[in-house]
Amino acid sequence: MLAHAAPHLAAEPAARSASPAEVAASLARGAAWIWPDSNGPHRPRTTSAAPAYRDAAVLVESLVLRGVRVERGGRTQPLALPVGVRLMPVVHVESAADAPDDFTPAQRAAVLAAVRRHGQRAAGLLQLDFEAPPRQREAYRALVAAARAALPAGVRLSVTALAHWCTQGDWLDRLSVDEVVPMLYRLGPHAQDWRRRFERGDASLARRCRGPALGFATNDPPSPVLLARAARPYWFDETAWSNPSRPPSHLIP
Repeated sequence: MLAHAAPHLAAEPAARSASPAEVAASLARGAAWIWPDSNGPHRPRTTSAAPAYRDAAVLVESLVLRGVRVERGGRTQPLALPVGVRLMPVVHVESAADAPDDFTPAQRAAVLAAVRRHGQRAAGLLQLDFEAPPRQREAYRALVAAARAALPAGVRLSVTALAHWCTQGDWLDRLSVDEVVPMLYRLGPHAQDWRRRFERGDASLARRCRGPALGFATNDPPSPVLLARAARPYWFDETAWSNPSRPPSHLIP
């Protein structure tokens, strides 16, 4: 997933991964990323009547910028959330290899229309999930600013970020957003080094990447130290929350 490796750090013992109970506790106060063919995690009835998570970051619309066209997709089943769980719509955007460096007016309009449409349903926050390649960075920054302006009053804008973006200058700090969520999974062979940098709040990381929001995966949990830094944790389960017939292993009693 990541194109850049973290600088080598002095050899240290591998940190203990968060336990299933610690993951579940973090999820209970955080957000679950829920992709189109899932309704997300459900806490076993034997443990608690409370929802297994506080916020549902639901991918509600997907747009692929291909050439000068836009291909659209969305949820594949009706959305059913537990009572008390807040909806955070996620608009997912991808750029195909033949997409232009500067988005066409139609592509830009399609993304902003999705932001406006789903912003009406947001419980205070909408998230833009777009792993824009470096050649589109300036277009991405302009798109983010326009998306922020397109949201209804009172709805904030969150964006996801690849971990290596956090080491590429201060461009993330200059985005017109309320929240940047570094995704700290699928980090490759240097995963331990990356996570230590985020644990320590390394000054080489962009300021917005040292904030309270961090993204994790249940199949590769971080250390308890890193987990404790995430006042706003986001969790993704690569199998269960894209396949509702299979419950997440950390929630099986």
